[in-house]
Amino acid sequence: MDRAGEGWHFSFDVGAAAGGWPLPCHFVVRDGVSQAGALVRADQPWGDAQLAELYDAFVFDGDLPLYLDLAREYGQRVLEIACGSGRVLVPLAQAGFDVVGIDVSPHMLALAQAKLSSALRARLVQADMRDFRLDEEADFDLAIVAVKSFAYLTEPDDQLSCLRQVHAHLRPGGLLAIDFMHPLPEWVAAAPGAMRDDLLQRVPARGYTLSRIESVVSNDLAQQVRIIRSAYEIIDDHGVVVAKRFVEWPYRWTYRFEAEHLFARAGFSVEAVYGGYQREPFTSTSAAMVFLARKSATRL
Repeated sequence: MDRAGEGWHFSFDVGAAAGGWPLPCHFVVRDGVSQAGALVRADQPWGDAQLAELYDAFVFDGDLPLYLDLAREYGQRVLEIACGSGRVLVPLAQAGFDVVGIDVSPHMLALAQAKLSSALRARLVQADMRDFRLDEEADFDLAIVAVKSFAYLTEPDDQLSCLRQVHAHLRPGGLLAIDFMHPLPEWVAAAPGAMRDDLLQRVPARGYTLSRIESVVSNDLAQQVRIIRSAYEIIDDHGVVVAKRFVEWPYRWTYRFEAEHLFARAGFSVEAVYGGYQREPFTSTSAAMVFLARKSATRL
């Protein structure tokens, strides 16, 4: 995957990976220089086949009831932006909704495709969330951007471009549901080197325990961008770490009224902001900001 002006390119050895785990540590090219090893630096991690597999191993479904309820309320046609490995898209399709998912990562889309049967009304499209174009313009009832995927867009112009593309693909009066992290002061103030035990799960289907620890590499308060280092460990039942993978990637945090301003510029009117997936009131201590924004008749 290339991102214009940033010099990143990923190379994958598909044949070497075909034998199953452990996958090789692929190399990353920045500005024409190849670097091998267990560290990936990327504008989003899921262009790496191994990291996509690791992401897919974690189980999370806390937001699914919300998105299923919204689809029942607002209509049959659902568009998911940054659908990844199908964590939200597949249950929506299984519930009978007509779903289209876009994602920039071919590896994530391959994982999603493997979960879909031909009987389900679902379509996967490899596309960038900033400039995607689908045949179904002005056709979707509901658009979803889940699990804070919007934070991969580190430039305000890219954020606005994404929202305008979503606006173009929704029917008049269609709804956008989008999940942001609420940047609490203590999170923003974390110093470089600060660490948190992010996830630890046993994965019975794969026969291992998966751990993810995140640390702060740097914080740019002026740009509202944090470089995060995620350390993935695969641990067997004897407690032995059998594989380890690091990825560094930028995460842009967005404040509530900054987000509302972006929605207004893209032609949306905010109908609600919740502090969680059960439509809890948004407060100063909420961990999440879940917005419901309606497509306005005209775009400003």
